[in-house]
Amino acid sequence: MTVKNILILFISFSTFIGYSQKDDSVLFTIDDQPVYSSEFLRVYNKNLGIVTDESQKDIKNYLDLFINYKLKIKQAYDLKYDTIQSYKKELAQYKNQLMEPYLKDESVIEDLVKEAYERSLYEINASHILIKLNPKNSKDTLASYNTILEARTKIIEGADFDKVAKEYSQDPSAQRNGGNLGYFSAFSMVYPFETNAYSTKVGEVSMPFKTNFGYHIVKVNDKRKARGEVEAAHIMIKGNSEESKSKIDAIYNLLIDGADFKELAKTKSDDTYSAKKGGDLGRFGSGKMIKEFDDTVFSLQKIGDISKPFKTKYGWHIIKLINKFPVESFDKVKKSLTDKVKKGDRSKSVDFSIVHKLKKQYTIKINDKALKSFKKKDWKSKLKKLKKTLLTIEGEKINQKEFATYLDKKEYSDKLFNAFKEQEILDYFKNDLVTNNQEFKNTYQEYKEGLLLFELLQKRIWNKSKDSLGIQNYYDNHKNNYLIKDKVQELEKVRGKVVNDYQEQLEKDWIEELRNTYAVKMNDKAIREVLN
Repeated sequence: MTVKNILILFISFSTFIGYSQKDDSVLFTIDDQPVYSSEFLRVYNKNLGIVTDESQKDIKNYLDLFINYKLKIKQAYDLKYDTIQSYKKELAQYKNQLMEPYLKDESVIEDLVKEAYERSLYEINASHILIKLNPKNSKDTLASYNTILEARTKIIEGADFDKVAKEYSQDPSAQRNGGNLGYFSAFSMVYPFETNAYSTKVGEVSMPFKTNFGYHIVKVNDKRKARGEVEAAHIMIKGNSEESKSKIDAIYNLLIDGADFKELAKTKSDDTYSAKKGGDLGRFGSGKMIKEFDDTVFSLQKIGDISKPFKTKYGWHIIKLINKFPVESFDKVKKSLTDKVKKGDRSKSVDFSIVHKLKKQYTIKINDKALKSFKKKDWKSKLKKLKKTLLTIEGEKINQKEFATYLDKKEYSDKLFNAFKEQEILDYFKNDLVTNNQEFKNTYQEYKEGLLLFELLQKRIWNKSKDSLGIQNYYDNHKNNYLIKDKVQELEKVRGKVVNDYQEQLEKDWIEELRNTYAVKMNDKAIREVLN
């Protein structure tokens, strides 16, 4: 058997775990350890489509391969490969990764995707004021909140937003732009900021809200339909002098007379980066460029249109429209939006977690009397007495001691208890996944045994087949297998085939050893039922 086939088999055979075995026939035993018919039939039927070797599609041959696989797994456990630290670490990492999708509420994901699409249909022009805070200092947090509230009050009472922004905002750009962020759409800002911007009416100022940067207030200046994306090229002449204006006008006249835009961009443009590419700026959306540039490029209607010279703070520009990309339908962008939602800060939203759904699904009881003990100032001096049941989830008891450990000498608060309760709900759900969720069990066991067998294959076949002396000895003993026109070839010329044959021999010897080591007892009646 080739290494490729070995890999196919250990991946395939490791998907059978999880059958209900109460009424299932024992197909065979390995040292009295039962293996059930359903395990074999599930693997055989599932993998008929991926097995390319016709001999392995024969159910009798496949049964032999299945027995060999079970023997290898048996030996891996007997040799305690499942206790190797590196194995346990990798398995634990995989288990956590495998659990992640189960810990998210898919219905919330769908809602977030729809919300993101609906927002992407519009662009918001907004201004903001930021007051930074130190989350480790509650007094500082309160002071920051009061400051942002004070700024908002001034604006509500009639002060100009940009003046207040320059006075209060700790966003360095406020001194230049008065807090104006220009136009943006979904995914351009952190999610809490985006949400407040899209939920505030044009002309109004939001209440203070918090992001990772601090406290904000946002004023929505305008809301318009999204303009999609464009691909464009430009020619730029730096400066605002008469000389600069003369240069850009001369270039424009050449373009009007039919000159090639790319060539002029390469030879005339002061934007050296884009000039190398014939002025190409690539594809970009509304709000990605400065206002004057943005307004001009999106005003071009037809592909190939060229703008008149216009001025920005960087100098003079001429733009050529290369392509236009209007906002696409929901069905076309659903997959990419879903990926963005899962990877972005929306996925960190509290409401995204399955825990909120589980709170409604599970029977959860709180022992108020036991909880009251933690609300007393002297609770830390009575740790030995904290033995009562504090919380039950689906009948499973969590005692006071576990909450005391969670608090770790911190003072009680309702917020900390709710966080503890949510953690316990998730822990219960995770344990239930491992025990009762058939899909999860199958996938987890697939990786668990695949990884286990991989470790054993490394030792028994792959590492040995790298040994130069072993390869040479095998070649010396089987030279007649490598004749070409009755002449023995040198090892280096046939090394690939020799290594492959050597691996197959190692596999054959290993199977023989396993068959001699473990007692395989077949259930003839169950075998006949499976084969017929």
